[in-house]
Amino acid sequence: MGPIIWLLRVRDTDERPSLGYVYEGMFRAITGIKKLFRSSERLYKPNIDIINDRWDRMLRKNLHATAYFLNPAFQYDTATFSTHLQITNGLLDYIESKVDWCSVKNLTREIGMYREREGSFGRKLAILTSKKDRPENWWKLFGCDAPNLQKLAIRVLSQTASSSGCERNWSVFERIHTKKRNRLEHQRLNDLVYVHYNLRLQYRYM
Repeated sequence: MGPIIWLLRVRDTDERPSLGYVYEGMFRAITGIKKLFRSSERLYKPNIDIINDRWDRMLRKNLHATAYFLNPAFQYDTATFSTHLQITNGLLDYIESKVDWCSVKNLTREIGMYREREGSFGRKLAILTSKKDRPENWWKLFGCDAPNLQKLAIRVLSQTASSSGCERNWSVFERIHTKKRNRLEHQRLNDLVYVHYNLRLQYRYM
C-alpha cells in the first residue's frame, strides 16, 4: 500500500507543518490505489471505502479543504488544482464557523485577489516560489495585500496534521519526570525541560 504509506509519512512529519498537504495527499492516495488495482472497482472499492470512512469520522474536512485551497503549491498549479465544489464549500464553511476577526466581505474580496493573482500575488517571485517555500512563509512574504486572508492562511498552514511530533516531545519530558528526577526543585526541573526542548529545536534547524 505505497500510496497510504506516503500519505502517513506526510501527516506524521515533524520537519514542517503538514496540514496544507493532507487533502491533496488523500486524493493522491485514492488515485494510487485505483492504479494499483488497475481501475477494477471490485478490487479497489473496499479499500477506498475504508479510507473514506476514516476520513469522514476522524478528520476535519473543512479545515483540510481550507489548507489545500490556501497552499500556493497547489493553487498556483493550474494544471492539477482541483476546483471541486467540496473544496469551495469546505473553505466557506470554515470561514463562517471560525473567522470572527474581520468581515466576511473583506475576506471574500481578498480570496478573489489570491485566486486571480492580483497585487503581490501576481509577482513573478510569488509564482516561482509557490512550490519551493513553506506555505506559511510564502504567505508572510506575499500576502501583504490581503492582510485578513494572510492571517487566516498563516494560522491554518502553520498547523501539523498529526500529534506524533508532540508525542515524541512528551516522551522527552516524561523521561525527565522519573523517580530519579522527582526530587528536583521546581525551577531546576523547568530549566531542564527548557534546555531539552531548545536543543531539539536547534538540532532541527541546523
